[in-house]
Amino acid sequence: MPGKISSINAETLFKGQVIPADLVWNHFITRKPDKYESWLAEYGDEETAKAARIAQVLLQVRDWLERDRRHAELPPLVMNTTGGTLNVLTDDKASAYLNDQAFQGLRKHQRATTRLVNAIDESNLSFTARREHQNRVNVHSFIAASSQGAQKQLQVLKRAGKEAPKLQKG
Repeated sequence: MPGKISSINAETLFKGQVIPADLVWNHFITRKPDKYESWLAEYGDEETAKAARIAQVLLQVRDWLERDRRHAELPPLVMNTTGGTLNVLTDDKASAYLNDQAFQGLRKHQRATTRLVNAIDESNLSFTARREHQNRVNVHSFIAASSQGAQKQLQVLKRAGKEAPKLQKG
């Protein structure tokens, strides 16, 4: 680790920037030398440790950079770790990426709600646990139905050539 310097500055990040894995790795091990040392002991050498831990490191550094930007009250940037690098997305790519993430979240919620309804045998639950479970089912079924209804309404608006309502900024 000697001679390695952390050189990612959250304040100077810009849209379209691609930060190579080596730079992200060096940033991480500079901030977490104890973790680095434990990984060296676990894996035997830096190359093996890096191969095993780079996905985790990319996500951790992304989270640190987002947090650092929030603390500095800088505008948020959208970052992902596709391709083994840390990518600061342009607005065009960020819009598509976040759209995909939002729909992925809706699909995940729908699957989990279906499993909540179908995979739990209520006869194995105590009276109190059954009431809590039924409440969870009701809440998530309502959320899922709202989401499905909104998506159908958007399709109707789209077919009629109208735009979706605008979301009010916080």
